[in-house]
Amino acid sequence: MAGLVGVEREGDVAILRLMLPAKRNALVPELVADLSAALDALSADRSVRALVLTGDGGAFCAGGDLGAMDGADPLGVTAMMRACQGIVRRLVALPLPVVAAVEGAAFGAGFSIALACDLVVVGPGSRFCAAFGKVGLMPDLGLLWSLPQRVPMGRVREILMLCPTISGADAVAERIADVLAPEGEVLSTALSRAALLAEAAPGAVAAVKSALAAWPQGLDDVLRAEEAGQAMLIATQDHAAARAAFFARQPVRFAGR
Repeated sequence: MAGLVGVEREGDVAILRLMLPAKRNALVPELVADLSAALDALSADRSVRALVLTGDGGAFCAGGDLGAMDGADPLGVTAMMRACQGIVRRLVALPLPVVAAVEGAAFGAGFSIALACDLVVVGPGSRFCAAFGKVGLMPDLGLLWSLPQRVPMGRVREILMLCPTISGADAVAERIADVLAPEGEVLSTALSRAALLAEAAPGAVAAVKSALAAWPQGLDDVLRAEEAGQAMLIATQDHAAARAAFFARQPVRFAGR
């Protein structure tokens, strides 16, 4: 099977495109392997300052490949689960801001992957569904962790147990997603947001992502994390440049990762 993840560049922003439209970009093993490898490569590429994740063919990701799920092979299921979980771990741990550009369906594990990103841009035709319960399964790929960060717990129960299909507009109204783009402008809107994020201080963005990845945590844990992070950031060239620009009343261009 040919490469199932395309990588493009727009200045400091990399675009990762899931490319299995015949299956609405479902998480077949080859796509999971390609996406994992692409995320690892981008993490090591210091010229990349932000990332946009999207899907090809009018869908974001339909979730798991039901045709390949075999309950008679629990070891195989576990291995595939761990490979898919690795994508979520990479997205959350990546020291880059990640914007999901969701067109069409983000169902099941596709919903989970979208919410593992830092910002979610949708269009009028976008649809979310925690479809796991419709096939007798529980939510996976971190949705039990990421969804409660966005909506109240009562609504989390409804979304995960009743499995409603949620439009892009309703997702933004409920803060499941962040930005509603006009029809046909989801990717361009996501790219504009990613370009803004690419201008931010990369060390600060990485520190925020790292701290938020530990959610939920108590106040003492947060204070310890900010103490360690701030002590590191205040010694960086980016902070020194920003201080100088502030006092000179000039814009600052952060150096990068």
